[in-house]
Parts: sequence; structure tokens; C-alpha cells
Amino acid sequence: MSDTPDEALSTEPVRKTAEQRRELLARQVQNSVTQGARVQSQSEYQAVMVKGKPVNNVLHFFIGLFTLGVWWLVWIVLALTGGEKREMLTVDEWGNVAVQKL
Repeated sequence: MSDTPDEALSTEPVRKTAEQRRELLARQVQNSVTQGARVQSQSEYQAVMVKGKPVNNVLHFFIGLFTLGVWWLVWIVLALTGGEKREMLTVDEWGNVAVQKL
């Protein structure tokens, strides 16, 4: 038998301190930044990350004019699939990090 207290053997989750939660969020934000995202907004336990760049609609409109509308098909595909993608990172009181696509 070991000399460990019964509390150390408990499998119940432990609430994290405010500092621990901020540290967990900072680590997750850093991971997202290294993967090419940027921080749009951040509070103590939540951050909104953005990947990609917005579609330049004015440029695509004029290219479509010069190609007699053919380019507008490409523009539609880019508008639907490209652009900016956002995700929200949150850390709950138990230290769980959740990622939600926005």
C-alpha cells in the first residue's frame, strides 16, 4: 500500500484556477497561430481565431466583366468555399478546451 491520501486517488475532475485556465487558452491560441490562424478577439477564457483571407469581390467582378461573365462561375465557387474561416476557442472551469466552428 502507498502512503498517498485518498484524495490523490480520486478520479473526479478538479476545477482549474483562473490562471490555469488562462494558460490553457494561451497554449491553444499559440497552437492555432503556428498553424496559420490569427486572433480576431480574445477575453480571459475565450478567443476567436481566423484563418484565410477575405475574397476580393471588386477584383473578381471586374475580371468577370473582362471575361464576359465566365469568371463569375469561379467567383461563386471562391465565395462559397474560400474566404475567412472562424473558430472559437473556450476553456471551461474544468480545464477542457472546446473548439467551435463559426
